Amino acid sequence: MIDGTYNIEVDTPFGRKQGTVAIRTEGDVAIADIDAPIVGKQHVEGRAEGDRFTSEGEFKIKLVGKVTYSLQGEVVGDDLNISIDSSKGSFQLAGKRA
Repeated sequence: MIDGTYNIEVDTPFGRKQGTVAIRTEGDVAIADIDAPIVGKQHVEGRAEGDRFTSEGEFKIKLVGKVTYSLQGEVVGDDLNISIDSSKGSFQLAGKRA
């Protein structure tokens, strides 16, 4: 089950920063509210399959503008791992269920 709120850590040029990701599913739709360094506050919707989810779209990031992305995530037990490939680079988010 991927539904839940996760405390995450992100490596940034200014050191390791913290944030949250809240995920819920409605059938095969995954809905995530991200509040994290680098990407800021984002609401994304994608596809859920078991303990994995994917999404593609655009973020609007302050001082950067629109950024296209492809996101893949997985929950294993209480661990969350997300890989984001974007038009501004790739990065990882990792965390634990709160």
